[in-house]
Amino acid sequence: MKEESRYASLSAGIFLVGLGLLFLLPGVGIWPWILAVIGLAGLPAALATKRGWLGYQSAFWMIGLALLFWSGFFWPGILIMVGLSVLLGGLYRGAQRSTSESPEPLMGGTASRDAESDPFDVDKPLFPEDERERGSGGDTRQL
Repeated sequence: MKEESRYASLSAGIFLVGLGLLFLLPGVGIWPWILAVIGLAGLPAALATKRGWLGYQSAFWMIGLALLFWSGFFWPGILIMVGLSVLLGGLYRGAQRSTSESPEPLMGGTASRDAESDPFDVDKPLFPEDERERGSGGDTRQL
């Protein structure tokens, strides 16, 4: 069995077990808890393809949205979730950079990928003028 199909079957199994539990538990409606089940079901495939951060983020948001819909505190909860997501992202990237010399890009590619092809490179200047100031020999043409 190929690795991809193995993790796809894990995700499908988690989804079906979660859906079955939602039907079995008395007094628990399917909405909003189906969001939490979907978030948890996507986690194994994301971890297997080395996109752990994206898997954790999607599970965090789906479970968080389920809790917000259930509790009725949608707008204050969304603000709290956005803040927590930003904080956890900063902590994750800081820990990731401190543990390795060449950090893996957020989208799960390899660290040897060209910086021009990585849209999430935070060290890359936004404008070509910034490159010239650093002396990297960038394009000297004016736009």
